[in-house]
Amino acid sequence: MLSSVTPMSIKFALRTIVARKNLARAEAGIPPLTQTEIAGGSGVSQSVVSKFLTKPPKRIDLETIDKLCNFLDITPNDLLGYTSDSPSENS
Repeated sequence: MLSSVTPMSIKFALRTIVARKNLARAEAGIPPLTQTEIAGGSGVSQSVVSKFLTKPPKRIDLETIDKLCNFLDITPNDLLGYTSDSPSENS
């Protein structure tokens, strides 16, 4: 039987990325990024940005990933991570 990837295996780091950027901005004396700024700058709707900052998405399209990565100057590797929830078959 093929094992499926559960939503828990994919880690969505938008909230952490925004927090780090806002910390750097605070240290530089710049106001924090708001959801409105992220939405306006990325082209992703504010409701989607809000949802993604509140709860990791179960689905996300490549265009949205691209827009967020371009605006935040990150890579998809920064935004998404994978952690196996099941023990290795070789263990």
